[in-house]
Amino acid sequence: MGDLILKECRQIYRNSPDRGPSHNSILIRDGKIENIGPITKIWPLAGKGAEVIDCSDLIVLPGFVDSHTHLLFAGTREDELYLRAAGKSYMEILKQGGGIYNTVNNVKFASEELLLKNGLRFLDEALSFGITTIEIKSGYGLDYDNEKKMLKIINKLNKLHPIKVIPTFLVHTVPKNGDRKKYIDQLLNRMIPEFREYAEWFDIFVERGVFETKEAELLIKRSIDEGYRIGIHTNQIEDISGIALADRLGVRHVDHLEVLSDNDAEMIIENKNIYPVFLPAAEGFVFSRHIGQINKLISIPSRIVLSSDFNPGSSPVLSPQFVMTYAVLRYRIPDPLLLIDAYTTNPSEMLFLEMSGKIERGYKADLVCINLENFKQIPYFGTFNFVKIVIKDGIVIWDFKKDFKRGGSNENYNQCFKG
Repeated sequence: MGDLILKECRQIYRNSPDRGPSHNSILIRDGKIENIGPITKIWPLAGKGAEVIDCSDLIVLPGFVDSHTHLLFAGTREDELYLRAAGKSYMEILKQGGGIYNTVNNVKFASEELLLKNGLRFLDEALSFGITTIEIKSGYGLDYDNEKKMLKIINKLNKLHPIKVIPTFLVHTVPKNGDRKKYIDQLLNRMIPEFREYAEWFDIFVERGVFETKEAELLIKRSIDEGYRIGIHTNQIEDISGIALADRLGVRHVDHLEVLSDNDAEMIIENKNIYPVFLPAAEGFVFSRHIGQINKLISIPSRIVLSSDFNPGSSPVLSPQFVMTYAVLRYRIPDPLLLIDAYTTNPSEMLFLEMSGKIERGYKADLVCINLENFKQIPYFGTFNFVKIVIKDGIVIWDFKKDFKRGGSNENYNQCFKG
């Protein structure tokens, strides 16, 4: 792999008050950022035959990191959008057999090939939006066989697609009409231990009527014993002490936070291990009466994370630009650069992605080049997609000028079912 030069970038996002001077260039070598500076400084350092991309009309920032998605699924649930518009709540739809139970049924009867094609299709879309790392949860299986099927496919997606995929085993809810005690016993004694092979992270929906805190504590402790890293869905509809649980057990991130007491907010602020993750698109698509309490945590900007919560029911959104735009509208965030950090540097650190999420010497060259005048325009023009080039590990993997075959065109695709 030869050197790559991003020549005379309009601006480079550098995580500093001025976000980097204009018209500097970036030298990339062996998948990493080798140097940053004027082109007159970069030219003598570049190897013979280096590829050069003129970035004089492009702003360059770290690749987007989407840290909370349910990207692997079958079927869609557009009817639920209109049920919610008519006044039905998320929990009412769930109790009637809709919600995730609808998707669970579709996943159960979907072939591995169909699920894989769906996953590749959505990863292609994510790539076009400048996402270079994405977390994908299971959770639509709700039994041993189907959760394992999902996790194995998520791992295949990581091998087949250039985006880095982080697999998460999500304990989403109890199977419909299932025996609660037997299911929790199976989670403790079989699924959590065996699925560690396929998942780096463990997640659980801590909510009244889903998993209470005592149940969640039991399952989280078992997961910690097995070596998982932990995130949780909590404080979305009700506050049932999920933050205190996270604080006590060393949970890395707490997601949703639409209802958050001042005491819980202070607990998050004081515990430097916890990252709050906000999902504004999901709030909007369920017509939530609550608004993510991001402003209670504005004193810890380096730990605030935004994500899409991409899923077939409550957030059919993958675009980081749109999520940032909607965060401005919903949360009244006056600093667009904080929102960019929340989709790049902060989730990289939250997910323990070493030497990632910044444009600095020695860091991984995961970069996105956008045709805008300045970084403030990303949330401002967030309903458009101005991404022109995406670079992963120093390789151009997306270029709007070239054809990109969607839906899993990777030559290894047909090999993934062998063996």
